Amino acid sequence: MRVLVVEDDKLMMELLEKALFQEGFVIDRASDGQEALQRAKENKYDVILLDIMLPKKSGCSVITSLRTLKNDTPILAISANSLTEIRVNALNLGADDFLVKGFSFEELVARMKGLIRRRSGNQSNIFRCKDIVVNLTDMTVQYKEKKIKLTKKEFQILSLLIRNKNTVVARSELLNLVWNSAVSHQFSNTVDVHIQSLRKKLGEGGKAIETIRGCGYIIRSA
Repeated sequence: MRVLVVEDDKLMMELLEKALFQEGFVIDRASDGQEALQRAKENKYDVILLDIMLPKKSGCSVITSLRTLKNDTPILAISANSLTEIRVNALNLGADDFLVKGFSFEELVARMKGLIRRRSGNQSNIFRCKDIVVNLTDMTVQYKEKKIKLTKKEFQILSLLIRNKNTVVARSELLNLVWNSAVSHQFSNTVDVHIQSLRKKLGEGGKAIETIRGCGYIIRSA
């Protein structure tokens, strides 16, 4: 499940990213309305989480632009403003749901998954690297067409690496996102243990995951 999170508050963005990642979402970020619109034009998302109060281009303007372009991606609008007119305006412009900030992350995730379920004609988010295929919609992994059974954290690690193929993903970032900072100290070998298990399960495919000593890990496409 791939989501575009549009939020200009850095702390809120970090909290949203951690909560959604723990639920299996793959997150793309945008910090203003202009960037959000560009990303939504270039990529396919299962759902867009959109703050209404944004710099450069308001959330309502983003909704209007996307619907004008016939982009039917489900939009969950959020705002710190609880005025009824704000909510009604966003919904009338084409947002599919609305939450006032202060919501629980459990409710947020439930609403987002509900929007995804209701959307007709969902397309799978499939990422490939060499013979490894990761499907983010049904959370499955294949290597040379053979299904590989991974734990939730192994899947999260692999999906993060393959989404950023040819780019080093820092150990600290893996710890922060996959374990929600619970074990994020420099001497933890938690990531190393899970990487070792992931490589073993992938067999020959595991060789695609390289360790960059002192930095993190990378999957290379060549």
